[in-house]
Amino acid sequence: MFDKIKETPVIILNGFTSDEINKIMKAIKNVEGLPRIIFATTTETNINWTIKDLINELKQEDIEVKKALKKAIEERK
Repeated sequence: MFDKIKETPVIILNGFTSDEINKIMKAIKNVEGLPRIIFATTTETNINWTIKDLINELKQEDIEVKKALKKAIEERK
């Protein structure tokens, strides 16, 4: 199980303002050579989840977002 979770780069941010989060994400995304990273912030809903559950949820959300983007691109053609 750890190996599956380990293959998904995730950064979880807690205690930052929205402006700070945007700056952090922009700075990290500008670093060359990094893999695609899933960013998340803590919420009232996920704050008590295990890291494993949170990462699995983020992976699933990422899959759904990619599907939606692909569909939107195909509909524009």
